[in-house]
Amino acid sequence: MNKYCVNGFKFQIEEVSRNKKTNNSGVYIQGNVDGTSQTIEYYGVIQEIIEVRYLGWPKKKIVLFRCEWFDPSPRGTKMDH
Repeated sequence: MNKYCVNGFKFQIEEVSRNKKTNNSGVYIQGNVDGTSQTIEYYGVIQEIIEVRYLGWPKKKIVLFRCEWFDPSPRGTKMDH
């Protein structure tokens, strides 16, 4: 998929957003550092959107974003493949 809309938000892969006036390919998550109370922020760019549908009842689906992640901390930028 190139685009996905959920809860009033529209996400696009980087390739689609590249030549647009607005960019909707950025994502952000916040996580804990190895079980401590310290948090770290990660920023990413959506590379691919995949929707997986499960057969049967009730119908279920999950949407996965494959992203290129960046760590903007003082430790420098890193990529998580």
